[in-house]
Amino acid sequence: MYKVNENLLVIEAQEIYFKYKINSILEVFDMLIVFLESPRETVFNENVFGVNLLEKKVKWQIAKLRYDTGVDCPFVGGKLYNGQLYLHNWCDIYLIIDPVTGEILERGLPSKS
Repeated sequence: MYKVNENLLVIEAQEIYFKYKINSILEVFDMLIVFLESPRETVFNENVFGVNLLEKKVKWQIAKLRYDTGVDCPFVGGKLYNGQLYLHNWCDIYLIIDPVTGEILERGLPSKS
């Protein structure tokens, strides 16, 4: 069981602090996929973290990416499909990642021009 309070994630008695406010959490296998808010006037695109529920610690942070469509491209959501985690961001780019390791398996191009 876990609780969220602003930028604090509590798993049992273990507290994990994040730099910014937690926007949402997606529970996948024994992992919590944590999406942080990207503060105004701050470029923070690496705003997705994988937290292991059993170990009660952050296992990965989404990799820094280069963008041709802009610089402010934080991730805003995700879903699990066929055991893979699909993430999408403000720049209309999606990633398919391994939810346990955070490894990027596929990167999609923006669907808008």
